Amino acid sequence: MQRLLDFLYQQREIAVFIGLEILSAWLLINFNNRYNASFLNSSNEAAASLTQTSNNIGEYFQLTEVNEQLMLENERLQQELRMLRSERSSYLDTINQYQVVGARVINNTFDRSANFITISAGRMDSVEVGMGVISSFGVVGQVKSVTNSFATIYSLLHPKLLVSSKVLRTDTKCTIQWDQEAYDRASLKYIPRHIRLKKGDSIVTSGFNSVFPENILVGTVDELNLEEHMTFYEAKVKLATDFTSLYHVFVIKDLLKPEKDSIAIQ
Repeated sequence: MQRLLDFLYQQREIAVFIGLEILSAWLLINFNNRYNASFLNSSNEAAASLTQTSNNIGEYFQLTEVNEQLMLENERLQQELRMLRSERSSYLDTINQYQVVGARVINNTFDRSANFITISAGRMDSVEVGMGVISSFGVVGQVKSVTNSFATIYSLLHPKLLVSSKVLRTDTKCTIQWDQEAYDRASLKYIPRHIRLKKGDSIVTSGFNSVFPENILVGTVDELNLEEHMTFYEAKVKLATDFTSLYHVFVIKDLLKPEKDSIAIQ
């Protein structure tokens, strides 16, 4: 024991030097925005790479569940194909406005007060901050940050994400925001009392911004309440996307966004 103490005492200068180096690095990362962002992007990419390797192993044991999901997605695509044939011209106009980038989910949280998703597509795949993300079933979230090969998504299960929406049956504009209560439900806001809202009403994206195309399913009205003193409904929406089994997503790029932005600036 005495020898160990003697050794540590002899090496005290080196220990102090290493301690000061660590302290300097910590201060630089935390109080310099440029180095802070660089460090976070690098650490996010490294963590994403490790997570992707782990997921590749885990996915092998989840093939049955993935196949079931693919069957459901195939059924949904067949329904959309029938819609395309019946409304060909207007539907094609919408498709030509957007570019879609497919990606795998390599990390996803749904049980926290603010949830994020990491996907296997980044700057090299033309993914940019602010783009909308959907699944084959509905809205997923919005791109928060991007590295060369990966992107972090604000999940719909994040209280800061507001989705401009509408009631499909009445075309009434509204907002979807997660209330941090359940992973499969969110709050439906700003539906005025004169609207006859019903359980089962479909809530879809409004298309009023460059994040999501119009009529992407968000969910269906599951609970509603309207008392005499209320100006707006209190309502809950059951989300269309199952965040507990999310494997593949699509990043949406609005090709007309630069033109829209230039008009907004003027």
